[in-house]
Amino acid sequence: MAVTPGPCPDTGCPPPTEIDCIVVDKVYASCVQTVTASSTFTIVGCTAPITCAMDLAASTCTVGAITPTGVTDVNNITFVISAALAVTCATGVTTAETIVTTTTIPLYNPSGTTPSCTILSASCVCVLTGTATVNCTVTLCLLAQTTATVQLLIPTYGFCVPGPCEVGPVLPCPPSPLFPPQQT
Repeated sequence: MAVTPGPCPDTGCPPPTEIDCIVVDKVYASCVQTVTASSTFTIVGCTAPITCAMDLAASTCTVGAITPTGVTDVNNITFVISAALAVTCATGVTTAETIVTTTTIPLYNPSGTTPSCTILSASCVCVLTGTATVNCTVTLCLLAQTTATVQLLIPTYGFCVPGPCEVGPVLPCPPSPLFPPQQT
């Protein structure tokens, strides 16, 4: 993983004034990836046009399986994604729906690290495909990581921003800004 220091003056980053031992969740591997999934729902009384809204608070991304890749300490991590959305028909009928899918990402995952996944952003589109039949497609921007709680001696220069996973993004992924601004 390439780490780039945060903004420094043109003269370069000054040497640290203090070096501390801190307990942190160290990121061993991280990447962003977009995932697209579709599902068909039956919604009685639904007419076009149809709108949808993602419910990120109710959406989840959890570890489903961890399998070896054949490369030391690199595992295929399968994440189970449950994307919650609200579908609203022209008639005013609104229903809560869920699309479940999986994605597998190879990550550096040595013993003692914990894989995790966060849904950073999402979008959805729904169309009426028949009488009371609605097809919805969601596109999600995921942050996949492996972390471990460690003690580090460290000066700080800013935030680490993950690069893309192997699949190119469909959404702006990660969304900008990923972290709150630092005090200057």
